[in-house]
Amino acid sequence: MIKPLRKRHLQIWTALAVLLPLGIIGARIATPKFPAQTLLQPDAAKPLPDILKQREKDNYIVFIRSNPQRSAFQLEWLNKNPLTWPSATIYKVPKGSSVNKGILIGRIESRGTYRFTVDAAFEPEKLSTAQLILYDFIHEQIIDTINF
Repeated sequence: MIKPLRKRHLQIWTALAVLLPLGIIGARIATPKFPAQTLLQPDAAKPLPDILKQREKDNYIVFIRSNPQRSAFQLEWLNKNPLTWPSATIYKVPKGSSVNKGILIGRIESRGTYRFTVDAAFEPEKLSTAQLILYDFIHEQIIDTINF
C-alpha cells in the first residue's frame, strides 16, 4: 500500500468509527418508546339483545338479532372453525335467485364473530321469503345457502 492510499484508508476508517456509533444512537433516539396500540379496523358492533332467528351449521352459527323495540336489526356470523375461503361474502337474496339479484351484507374472514347492521327486511316475517348465500367471489361459486 502506498502512502496516499494508507492515508485515505485511515481517514475512511476514522470517519466510520465516528459516524457509525452516531448513527446507531440517532436511530435509537428516533424510535418511539412504546408501539402504537390502536387497531386499524373499527371496533366490532355490540350485539343487540334479542335473538330472533338462529341457524347452526358445522362450521358457523348465524343469528338474526334485534333490539326490544324491533327498530334495529343485526346479522351476527360466528365462525367455529377457520374458513377455507379467504374471499367469502354474505348476500341476502330472494329464494331461488342468484347472487346477482342479491344485496351484499358483508365480508367474513377466518375465525371470529362478525356483526352487520341490516335493515327491516330481516324481520322474521319478511325473512321467510329470502335466504342468505355464502359466496366466494374469486372462484365465483356458492359456498353455502342458509334458509330461515
